[in-house]
Amino acid sequence: MPAITPKEIFLRTLRLQPTPRHPVALLSGGIWTLNRQGLSLEQALAAGAERSAGIIVETTTLLRSDLVWTGSGYHNLAIRALGGLIKFRRQGAPDVMEPLLKTAAGAEKLDLDRLDEDPDLVLLRDTTRLVAREVGGQLMVGSSAWGPFTYAGLLYGVERLMRSIYKDKAEVHAVLAFAAELSFRYLARFVEAGAGLISVADPTASGDLISRRQFEEFVLPYQTQVIGRLKAMGAEALVHICGETTDRLDLIAGTGAGVVSVDYKVDLARAAAILEGKLAFAGNMNPVAVMQASTAGEVAQACRACILKAGPGSSHILMPGCDIPPTVPLDNIRAMVDTAWQHAWPASTAER
Repeated sequence: MPAITPKEIFLRTLRLQPTPRHPVALLSGGIWTLNRQGLSLEQALAAGAERSAGIIVETTTLLRSDLVWTGSGYHNLAIRALGGLIKFRRQGAPDVMEPLLKTAAGAEKLDLDRLDEDPDLVLLRDTTRLVAREVGGQLMVGSSAWGPFTYAGLLYGVERLMRSIYKDKAEVHAVLAFAAELSFRYLARFVEAGAGLISVADPTASGDLISRRQFEEFVLPYQTQVIGRLKAMGAEALVHICGETTDRLDLIAGTGAGVVSVDYKVDLARAAAILEGKLAFAGNMNPVAVMQASTAGEVAQACRACILKAGPGSSHILMPGCDIPPTVPLDNIRAMVDTAWQHAWPASTAER
């Protein structure tokens, strides 16, 4: 029989099925990938789709990751495409400089068709198409964008969004309805370009910022809507929310996502207990204290502890707990990947 591909290992994990080794991947990592070749995100756009795709494929092959990401780090280009002002950085993702909306009614003037026409977004989709053509048979190809609650904060202003949760719920829901359509329209084009996994990243929905009750009212319906529409197109979905999310993992399990990515603040044993039999989970190596600041040996040791905490029989994917800084050493990422590749639970304990 032919050897099982990394893509199939990843898909089996999402289906809660046993795998011959532990799955492993970066979470996004686009800034790290391009900076490693001396390119900022802005310079990579100028370099063109073929060069960006070549760098992404080469790096993923070098790392032996089960998942290759395209379009990572560029989520705020959607705001610029709608007329917003962003600022590129030498390292890191571009910043949104000011909210586009003064009221929810202002969204009526924003044309989502501009997402299809923006030349940089077209280039990112072309990059995805090239990567999928090159390695999509062997590796899971993923792309990502902000979730509706985070896009709403960028469009409306995070502080004003948080105040309006208490003072004007109707206004918040109106902004979120537009943000959900924005998130879907942005991601749908990447699915059409060949991405089989879509990450809905919603850091503003963290337990560090809003309560479980607020999450249930203002985040869950819109995440579920976006994910349902993307799944109808044939994509798998991953939800990532930074910070402490233990109290809402059971709610995320109802979004239709196949995997939830958890931050280092979340206890993996607790996550495994909550999510058992519901969906896969990924994480949660500390991207700074471990992945950036430790030695390769220390990273390997932390990864083994992470896998053991997730437990035998769990549908766990070893990942950093968030996107990694651009200065993480290559040897540390290799140590993470090698640890997962070398780990296989005994057959008697690996059955899910």
